[in-house]
Amino acid sequence: MTDTSVKGAGSIVPRDGGDTNRRSAFLNPSVDGPANRLARRVARGHRNIAIAIAMIASFAVIGIFIVALGLLITHVLEHGSIGAWDHNVSRWFDRHRSAHWNRITGDLTNIADTFDVAGVAAIVTIVLLFRRWGRHAFLLVAGLLIELSVFLIANKIVSRPRPAVSHLGGTPSTYSFPSGHTAATIVLYGGIAVIVMAATTRWWPRVVMWAIAVSLAVSVGLSRVYRGEHYPTDVLAGLLLGIGSLFAGVFIIRVAGVNRSTKSDSAEKQSSAAGNCQLDEASQ
Repeated sequence: MTDTSVKGAGSIVPRDGGDTNRRSAFLNPSVDGPANRLARRVARGHRNIAIAIAMIASFAVIGIFIVALGLLITHVLEHGSIGAWDHNVSRWFDRHRSAHWNRITGDLTNIADTFDVAGVAAIVTIVLLFRRWGRHAFLLVAGLLIELSVFLIANKIVSRPRPAVSHLGGTPSTYSFPSGHTAATIVLYGGIAVIVMAATTRWWPRVVMWAIAVSLAVSVGLSRVYRGEHYPTDVLAGLLLGIGSLFAGVFIIRVAGVNRSTKSDSAEKQSSAAGNCQLDEASQ
């Protein structure tokens, strides 16, 4: 083993030019995967067109699902046991508030505010760009763009009023469905966890980051119900929106990496072929 193979082995975010085999392959497009098929068969090899198609398709699929779910909840399930559960949970939290939990849930809400989410995403993106980690740096940007776009459309179409309980802190001018705070938390911190998984094969950074992401998503969701801003089903919808947007971000990054992945595979095949030729010549 050479010194260069040892140097930087513990790095969480390696540079593009160094030891790329340490990166997890799940952010790279597979040969027969949907990202590769989209880029080659639909976009005819045009990378920017493929990315645009991936973003529009992701927005359409997630948007239709979330809007349909919202209309189902507000027009059908609202009048049954699920609707009664929604209102009962909101009223229960309203009756069991305390100064201690008011302060904690306020801090959790602030973590998921738009400016805080945008600030953290910008910092992470800049760091990744500075480290020359290419297309992976735009995972959070793509995921958050999908999440915000779907949220605004679904929020306007479904137009679900916020719970009829007292609200803590400032209430946004938007409607109740879905929980944008919950969705944005999942995309942001789940996206960072995905980046950590792609950057290192060590188990402890992966476990720690996913534990942080899951804990924050659950805590923010509960805090929004506690503070009277959302029904539980709004938070569950926000959870689905966040997961879907995160998957969309990963898919878009894979689409953006089709050409690069092909070049890498071609270079490896050429190197392997050259090595085999040398072995054949040596054997002769």
